[in-house]
Amino acid sequence: MKKNILNKKVFLWLIVHLSILLLFLFRFNHRAKIETNFLSIAPKFEESGNFQNSIETFFLQNSSEIKILVESEDFDKAKNSAIEIENYIKEIFQNVSVNLYSKNYDDILETIIKYKYQLISKDIRNALLNNQASRVAEEGIANFYSPFFIPIVDNIEDDPFFVLNSKFIELLQNNNNIETRDGINFINYEGKFNVSLNMDIPKKFNGMIFFDDLTESLKKIENNENVKIYISGVPIHAYYSQKSAQREITIISAVSLIFICLIFLFIFKSVKPYIISMISIAVSSATSFFLLSIILDSIHIFTFVFGTSLIGISLDYSIHFITEWYNEKDKKEVLKKIFPSMSLSFMTTIASYFALSLTSLSLLKQTALFSIFGLASSFLTVIIIYPIIFKNDYRFLRKNILNKTKNILASYVNFLNIKFVLILIILVALISILNIPKLKVNFSSNQLYNPPDFLSRNETEIYKRLNSSLSRNIIISRGESLDDALENEEILENYFTNYSALSKIFYSKSRQIENIKLVEDNLMPLLKKQTEDLGFDDEIYNKIKSEFENNKNEFLNIEDLIENMSELKKLIVKNDGKYFIISTTDEIETKIIENENIKIFNINSEINETLDKTAKTAIKTALIAYVIIFFFMIIFLSKKHAFAIIIIQIISILVNLSVHSIFNLNVNIFSVFALILSIGISIDYCIFFSKSKAKKEVTFLSIFLAMITTALSFGTLSFSGFIPVKSFGLFLFIGILVTFLLSPILLTLKSIKL
Repeated sequence: MKKNILNKKVFLWLIVHLSILLLFLFRFNHRAKIETNFLSIAPKFEESGNFQNSIETFFLQNSSEIKILVESEDFDKAKNSAIEIENYIKEIFQNVSVNLYSKNYDDILETIIKYKYQLISKDIRNALLNNQASRVAEEGIANFYSPFFIPIVDNIEDDPFFVLNSKFIELLQNNNNIETRDGINFINYEGKFNVSLNMDIPKKFNGMIFFDDLTESLKKIENNENVKIYISGVPIHAYYSQKSAQREITIISAVSLIFICLIFLFIFKSVKPYIISMISIAVSSATSFFLLSIILDSIHIFTFVFGTSLIGISLDYSIHFITEWYNEKDKKEVLKKIFPSMSLSFMTTIASYFALSLTSLSLLKQTALFSIFGLASSFLTVIIIYPIIFKNDYRFLRKNILNKTKNILASYVNFLNIKFVLILIILVALISILNIPKLKVNFSSNQLYNPPDFLSRNETEIYKRLNSSLSRNIIISRGESLDDALENEEILENYFTNYSALSKIFYSKSRQIENIKLVEDNLMPLLKKQTEDLGFDDEIYNKIKSEFENNKNEFLNIEDLIENMSELKKLIVKNDGKYFIISTTDEIETKIIENENIKIFNINSEINETLDKTAKTAIKTALIAYVIIFFFMIIFLSKKHAFAIIIIQIISILVNLSVHSIFNLNVNIFSVFALILSIGISIDYCIFFSKSKAKKEVTFLSIFLAMITTALSFGTLSFSGFIPVKSFGLFLFIGILVTFLLSPILLTLKSIKL
């Protein structure tokens, strides 16, 4: 009968895992892609309406762009170096879009020339609105005869009021200091020419190979041509973060696995338990990956860095089973003795990860799901498959190890008397009172990503040359049509002076109609005298007047215009049948615009506020989860043990926070998540001491091995260069270590002879 039940369990285990594998293979072409964009780990901030979707789409559309500036005191040298970069990219990587010659810029100029009266500059428009048409005319004549005035446009005979000249000056001022020569965009910064080159990286593309080759090529060009090259953009940050992540995954996993192997060999004197445990982890990790690939669209690369913690926690189940198997003479009793405590500890850990899965951080959700799926697979493997694998393994733990473990545990439990515990509680309370108020809590977005120093310098230098700021406010204008959105965006001129917007170049139809009316009523009556003062004949006068009459009822259609302008198209998003235009400003003063179709976002403050809310929500969720957990512990253990476990966890938290304060370490949102998880993991040690029916020295040995392997997994994470991973690993390491050291106190509450 028991054999049939066992066979059914094995069959069920096989069905579950094979079904997941087959489903993954069936959906292989639609599997989740590996996400390397570091911006995607930022939390989603809450916003009414569909502005949230539009800003996410905007970032997605612009996250594939890379900007390169080639700087030299000689324009031709900067231009030729940029051409060399462009030719190299086009030759080697044909699917990467690279733009040196500014077709969009030329198209914009041609459009402005064609619709010069519809698109008059703000300066001329304001003058006409204030009945100062004569001033516009007089300035035009003064400029024409001035030896110091250099007109941007040569066709003065078609533009006697210099409206094009005024518009182009405004355009240059609004276009981040960008000028054009030989059809190439450049910035003149501190007497040096910075030629601008833009790239667009396709979504399905091997960025690692591309950037490995590109960075090497840029270094050679810098050295050979004696130019300075600056590069920025999300893909280049993604490249370095992915490269770092892959290196860290390799190092962290290798170090953990080597140490764990040595520990297994020392305790069990066999490589078999280690190999079987590693196979179990491989199966659970593969199961997690397959399930995530099926249910998600993308998996962030750092999910696997955080996911290395699965190694330590999954090993706990293997260790408890193997240690008891090699101790118990009656192998049938192994599962009976460890199953209750293992089940309860499994539920507490899952509850912790479940609390993390409810946060708004996609990286934490993915890590939580990855771990939940992996732990479930590992738990099932241990209780169903291990009894079969180890069925004919009759080895036993060495007596000298068990005797040493028994003596150490007995001495340690005697040391952990009531007097010591009271002194410890008072000492921890005093240290906490002195240090925790000094604790540095930082939930800001700079705790999500720390770019390499040279990339930070590159970003700073590029933004200096573009005359803009890294911390820009995003403004979104909404409309039923693109023209409506543009008309709403035009309202911004009443609130901002320093901002970049599509409406500063092109206008809505209603604004164009107003401009034509202003020109017709104010400038055209002065046309005859203006042409005479400029020395033009009647033929030119009649030509200009006729041209105005023929074109005054033609208006620029913004939708037709941007169809072939990729750079402008990135500023426009369409969601749920509505249009959204994105503009930016460096002004940090809070503006209140009473228009439901305009929203202002300060991305940094929005993310920081959302991180703060996320942390508080996670803590509330965790508190609810742990109240439920402690309630069940009271039922399954005892009131005395349940309250002792609560006290141990409180001490562990206070020590962790005090250590961070003493060593001046920031507590960020990932520290909070680690705090939640450390409770769920470390409670397991307390549960095994309270619930396990195995000999206490065997329980202590298995808990010690579990702590070492888990601490190794999380401890190595603390050496990561990625702030979230570092904070996560360090907080967990301290929490697990402190709880392990205190959990034998539970044995003093039992009348058990050691």
